[in-house]
Amino acid sequence: MNNENRVDAENQASSVRLQKSAQVLPPRRGSGGTTRTAFHVSDNIAWRVSLAVAGLAIFVMIWYLYAVWVGDPFRVAGPASALNSLSSLLQNQIPPSVAGVSNIYDAIISTLELIAIGFAVSLVGIPVGFLMGRWRAAEAIIDPWINALYAIPMVALAPLIYLSIPGGGSFNGDLAIVFLMTFFTITINTFHGVKYVSNSYAEIGRSFCASEAQFLRHILLPASLPDIVSGMRLGLGRAVLGSIVAEVLLSHNGLGYMMISFQSLTRVADMEASISIIALLGIFFLNTPRLVERSLFKWKQGERLSRNI
Repeated sequence: MNNENRVDAENQASSVRLQKSAQVLPPRRGSGGTTRTAFHVSDNIAWRVSLAVAGLAIFVMIWYLYAVWVGDPFRVAGPASALNSLSSLLQNQIPPSVAGVSNIYDAIISTLELIAIGFAVSLVGIPVGFLMGRWRAAEAIIDPWINALYAIPMVALAPLIYLSIPGGGSFNGDLAIVFLMTFFTITINTFHGVKYVSNSYAEIGRSFCASEAQFLRHILLPASLPDIVSGMRLGLGRAVLGSIVAEVLLSHNGLGYMMISFQSLTRVADMEASISIIALLGIFFLNTPRLVERSLFKWKQGERLSRNI
C-alpha cells in the first residue's frame, strides 16, 4: 500500500508540473508574431476574390489616370474605350480595314489550337528532364544545349524558322516557336525536380532492395511530380506567350496577328481589347492547373510555408 501511495503521489506531482509548464510556455507563433491556426482569413475564397477585385480596380484606375495624363487616344485609349471595343469585337464587329481577320472567334480558336498542339508536343521535355536528373551522363550531354538554346531569343530565331522549316510562314513555323518557348521550361523544371529529390528516399529504396524500375516508379516519380506539374503549368503560360509571338512574327491569323493589325492601323482601343482577350486566356491557362495541383498534392498542403497576410 505504501508503494502504491508513493506512485500515486509521484503521478500527481508530475501532472501538476506539466500543467504549470503549459501555463508558462507562450503560445506557438508564426513568423509575424501571431498565433498559428489551421485556418487563416486569406484562405477564404470570398476574401481572395475581394482582394483580386481590389487589385483590378487599382489597375484600372492607374490606367485611366495615365490615359488622361497622356491625353491622346491615338497613343493610349482609356478603359471605357477599350471596354467598348471589346464589346464590339465579341459581337464580331470587326472593322473591314483589318485585312485577314473576319471573325474574332475563328482567331481565338486558331490561337487555342496552336497553344494546345504546341504544349502537347512540348511535353517531350518531361522524359528529357527525367533523363538529365537521373543520370549524370545525360546531364553532361544535354545540359549545354539546353542552356545555349534557352538563351537565344525567339525574335532572333524567327527568320531562321521561316526559311528553314517547310511552311515556315504558316502553322508549322508557329508550332516551332511555341515548342521552343515551352519545351525548355518543362525540361528544366523536371530536371531540377528529379535531381534534387532527397537522398533519404533513395536509402529507403535500397533498404527494400528495389530495382531500378521500382525506384523510378514508386520513389523518384512521386517525389518529383510536384515540380514536374509546376513546370507544366509554367510551360502552359509560355505556350500562350509563344503563340502570340509566333502569330505576330510569322502568321497571318490568330489573336496575335489581329493585335498587330490593329496596331498598324493605329486603332489603339481595339488593340487594347485584343490584348485583354489574350490576358484572359493567359489567366485561365495559368490558374486551371492549380486545381489539379491541389487535388493531386493535398499531402503538400501541410508542408507549405505559413503566411500571415
